[in-house]
Amino acid sequence: MTPAGPEALIALVTHARHVPAAERERFAARLRDRPAGQALILETCHRVEAYVVPAVGDLPLAEWIPAGGNFLVGEAAIRHAISVAVGRDSVVIGEDQILHQLREAVDRARGEARLHPILERLFAVGLRAGRRARSWRDGTGRSLADVALSVVERQIGLVGDREILIVGAGKMGRLAVRASAAAGASVSVANRSPGRSIAVAAESGARIEAFDPGPTLDRFAAVIVALGGPWTIGQGTIDSLAAGSTIVVDLSVPAAVSPSLADRLRSRWISADALALAEADPVSVDDRSLARLDELIDAAAAEFCAWLDVRDGRAAAAVLAARADRERHEELDQLWRQLPDLDADTRDAIERMSGHLTQRLLREPLERLGRDLDGRHERAARELFGL
Repeated sequence: MTPAGPEALIALVTHARHVPAAERERFAARLRDRPAGQALILETCHRVEAYVVPAVGDLPLAEWIPAGGNFLVGEAAIRHAISVAVGRDSVVIGEDQILHQLREAVDRARGEARLHPILERLFAVGLRAGRRARSWRDGTGRSLADVALSVVERQIGLVGDREILIVGAGKMGRLAVRASAAAGASVSVANRSPGRSIAVAAESGARIEAFDPGPTLDRFAAVIVALGGPWTIGQGTIDSLAAGSTIVVDLSVPAAVSPSLADRLRSRWISADALALAEADPVSVDDRSLARLDELIDAAAAEFCAWLDVRDGRAAAAVLAARADRERHEELDQLWRQLPDLDADTRDAIERMSGHLTQRLLREPLERLGRDLDGRHERAARELFGL
């Protein structure tokens, strides 16, 4: 069962498979500028998603989704959140980056006091399932950088002993350096801040290249760009790339390579979105492993829904008890007005008696709501009492 009324869980989902990067960025900007209720916002290179527990009167969230996005409600939103956490919905099945990004999104929403208790619980269940899924894996997991290298090799053949330039020394840049070195390539690294290039080179054995390499850039078989901003290069570097045969894979979102250079490179420029649409990763997860992940998602979703059912029952019990107490006090106030000469001791006796009677009448219904595992009592109580 999913939450009822104002606590219906909603997921607004955009992914590179169906929504271009520019549209995802506009969607993300709207989420940041006009937050929707108590929401968790997840932004990665391939997805922008918002998980929301809306309140009455919130904006019509379905109108926010760009063409190609999904508006998921209730159990569909729950299953999607858990699928994301276990890596089932990633371009690289079971990759580690999404788990880290999801933890950061949870921490950020919690720090901004925007993490509804329902979302807190959902992602606690999802992250635990994600950690379990990773524990089944043998060896180091693949990343988007490995997919980028596979796409390069499909175009130019094996990269062993060939020169590859990695532009960017952040987390994805480091993954690209590691993947290229493991493939036997001769790796160079460039970064805006030379200090970070030096650190990556020291830990990986890569050479250091200028951020704007100039006319000699065409000696590289491929360039993998992973930056948090534009790759600012001069005309010599641009002309060298355009005239040569170098493949450029741009893992940055938004793209770091300028649109004009991308147009000149044509099929030799591969965007992060193109990787999401590419053929399956050659080192794919076998059907048995996928089935195991699906079973994990089923179990985690069932666990969360069971918690939600009990939570809804307890919430209904609290609302019912509060209403009964409010009605009792209204009746007592009316009685005091009708009998203004009652002494204090008599009033106290009547108030205690009415409270005891209310508790006796509600004891069994409240206990049943507290033990409600399938939501039947909760639904009945809300319908009978208009909760």
